Amino acid sequence: MKTSIAIALIHNNNNLRNDYLRPKIDTLLSNLEEEFSCARMEVSFQTEVVPHSIPMAFIRDCLYKSLDRRWRKYRLLKQRLLPFDWMIFFRKVLLKYVFSLRNKAKKWAKNSYIEMIVTAKHIRAWEQFLEMNVDYLIVFEDDVIFQESSALRLSNLLSTLGQKNKLCYVDLGGGAELSDLMVDRLLIYQEAEYRHYKMPVTNTACAYLIGRELAEVFSKTLVSRPWLRLIGIDWMINNIFILNKELMQDCLCMHADPTIFKHGTTTGDYISWQLNKLS
Repeated sequence: MKTSIAIALIHNNNNLRNDYLRPKIDTLLSNLEEEFSCARMEVSFQTEVVPHSIPMAFIRDCLYKSLDRRWRKYRLLKQRLLPFDWMIFFRKVLLKYVFSLRNKAKKWAKNSYIEMIVTAKHIRAWEQFLEMNVDYLIVFEDDVIFQESSALRLSNLLSTLGQKNKLCYVDLGGGAELSDLMVDRLLIYQEAEYRHYKMPVTNTACAYLIGRELAEVFSKTLVSRPWLRLIGIDWMINNIFILNKELMQDCLCMHADPTIFKHGTTTGDYISWQLNKLS
């Protein structure tokens, strides 16, 4: 029985990117279908961008701060003293919401809404995946850049995973510098093309692979903790890992290094959605 995959393309309403990506994905599927059972989906619908209220934007700031402390602990990093840490946070909040001369709060309120649009699209892709009888889901945001070796390396990865590693997370596209992620204390070993981590971590959500069992963990966690939907997608994925820490000890986590795909926003090939406003 063939290993089966679904490829999901997350659209952010940029026709130029879509004109580039659809033929690339068609070619990728054509190459993979010789060895694997393949399906595809596209997620694009979004509501009109209406900035969050200032209270909602502030609530999301607080969620991020709380998550940041758990995220540091998860990565085995030293913590600041709690009162001192929150004092720094509230100083930044005052500068943003009260004393800013550049309307930082208004800009953040709009980007805050957009972050939740993007998060909702990823969740819809996971839900569609779980409705299918498929082993793995590969998610591409529309700023992904294909490389000449992408199809071959992805095929080799799927062959290695087989059908036995459905509790897995593989970061395919990178984005942030590894030094900025500060996850070296979770690194088990590094081989020619992958870094292996003892606990799963994500980089950006530009391009990644998840197994079916992990998608089920995502779904279950979102039902039990619906407030997670208020977090940006990469932070949300990492928070799900943190909340399921005991189970995640059995999760296979690999980061392609060098990356199989490139993150076009971080390489400068595309302008960030924060500037394009998803329109």
